[in-house]
Amino acid sequence: MSHLKLYEIRGAQFNHENQTTRFCLYAPNARNVYVILIAYGFQQYRLEMVKNHENLWEIVTDKAPPGQRYLYLINDFRGREKLRIDPISFSVVSNRLTRQVQSVVHDEHAYVWNDQNWMRRRSQTNPLKLPLSIYEIQPKSWKSSVYWPMNYRQLTFDLINYCLEMGFTHVEMYGILEHTDRWEYGYQISNYFAPSRFNGQCDDLKYLIDHLHQNNIGVILDWVPTHFKHHHFFHGYSTSLHEYDGTDLYANVPSQWSTLYFDFDKEETRRLLFASALYFLDRLHFDGIRFDAVSQMIRRNQTDIPSAMTFLRELNQTIHTHYPGVMCIAEESEGYPNVNRALNFDLKWNFGWSNNARNFLRTPVTERAGHWREKILDVLNCARWSEDKMICTVSHDDTETGPFDSRNVLLNCASHARNEIEKFADLRNFFAWQICAPSRGHLIHMGDEIVQPMSWFQRCFRGKSSMDWSLSNSTSLHGRIQKCIQDLNHLYIRHRQFWEYGEESYSLIYEYAPNLVIAYHRGISNNYRIAVIHNFSDHGYRSYDIQLPKSDPNIERIQHVKEIFNTNQLQYGGSGTFQNERIEIDRNNMTLTVALPPLSTIVLNETLI
Repeated sequence: MSHLKLYEIRGAQFNHENQTTRFCLYAPNARNVYVILIAYGFQQYRLEMVKNHENLWEIVTDKAPPGQRYLYLINDFRGREKLRIDPISFSVVSNRLTRQVQSVVHDEHAYVWNDQNWMRRRSQTNPLKLPLSIYEIQPKSWKSSVYWPMNYRQLTFDLINYCLEMGFTHVEMYGILEHTDRWEYGYQISNYFAPSRFNGQCDDLKYLIDHLHQNNIGVILDWVPTHFKHHHFFHGYSTSLHEYDGTDLYANVPSQWSTLYFDFDKEETRRLLFASALYFLDRLHFDGIRFDAVSQMIRRNQTDIPSAMTFLRELNQTIHTHYPGVMCIAEESEGYPNVNRALNFDLKWNFGWSNNARNFLRTPVTERAGHWREKILDVLNCARWSEDKMICTVSHDDTETGPFDSRNVLLNCASHARNEIEKFADLRNFFAWQICAPSRGHLIHMGDEIVQPMSWFQRCFRGKSSMDWSLSNSTSLHGRIQKCIQDLNHLYIRHRQFWEYGEESYSLIYEYAPNLVIAYHRGISNNYRIAVIHNFSDHGYRSYDIQLPKSDPNIERIQHVKEIFNTNQLQYGGSGTFQNERIEIDRNNMTLTVALPPLSTIVLNETLI
């Protein structure tokens, strides 16, 4: 590889053979560096490090076994002394007495993995040909208050059972990288190797991922390579990378998030972040990386940043070469052309779908025809013909507007509805649109599957679990829409027509803006073809004629058509009417006649001969 795996040589490397630990730190412009070994919160030993010919400070000692806490005391370029955490810490912990975060010596061989079958299958399989139903969570608040977060191990079996029940094939976790404050989202990063101390240490996270894999659930890391936390909270102590040796090793300019942008013209920036990504794949077995804020990383002030683009191309290519089966996913919000091909990403978030679908949900039914082309037809065509392969997402950002505002939660997006029954029907239709529409997968954020009335961050800010578990599996409309999403996910997984060829399997059957009805096919598998019909109006039809396209070569092959899903079922909170026990095809007039409930989606299975 063109970049070293820094985590193999830097940080605290414990040697089993001689029971010693080698500390290695890059601080080329520091005057002196010491390792401070800590016991009961305070200094136990102060060991002077020696600078070698590669500008690395080193020391080997038998006084730092696994579990030993430590900091570096750096006499920097300007003559200032400051205690710092190790920038390549594999675990960190909080010290309440000194109000410090401290690095921990970690034994990489202590945890024994049991996910060999998963890792072998992953390396032999193209992930773009498999179902991708993603559940996005913040581990520190999914089941508990951020002020009393659960350990990764404590979360493990609840998360496994929930994903299996709900039909999520993958978990995407944000707030994983070490960050400073409990109530933060987790995007102001202070360490690019240690998992967040709020949920435990390195081996605790391994335990969670290992058991998810043993239950055939993939894990995606939400990674933040664009900017980092630069504030120093105390005069003589800091957790930040900034001015680590008294000079600017990593930073560029201030970002829009009160952090600093990484400077990718600096070799040490590229080396550190390259190693961070590979570390989470190598040592923690993540199955994908979602790259946060790619738009701001590669282009700012209407100017491309070539060094950042080169970094992404090289990193993604390295991942594809050495970690087959791992997905590289871009969160790119500015519409950079062909970002997958240009930067070697596999997938990107479909911001066009997300924005248009939520805006369409906000639009009163009487006004939707005027937005039909832009928010429905153009979105479908973009998904089908775009150079980029995309995921339809409803993410943590989409429903969040701060600690005191819930206007963006999905429930309020449908506030124009005449009553709760119509509101939840519209929301069930929204999720059916997300899961059935042409894409390479979909992502749903915690709490949105029960369309909770308060945003996740408001609940988090108030010291509650981000997800309102009192609504889950209940007989309320919230619990019923959760059941609808559960069954939609399992329908999606069972029928490979939705995911084997992604958007390439899409073909339009019928659309009629005045009635707000659209129908499309999602491909053929083993002589079965899936058809999806959405009715975005509040008018239902006992008998609705879908005009079939004359260009369809498979019309004559249709032997039988069966309804296999209907969002209007009683168990989902619907009326239970407009069921299709029998579906007629008029080959002379090229029409398919169905019962079509209001604000609903039906899915049909066509048997071909």
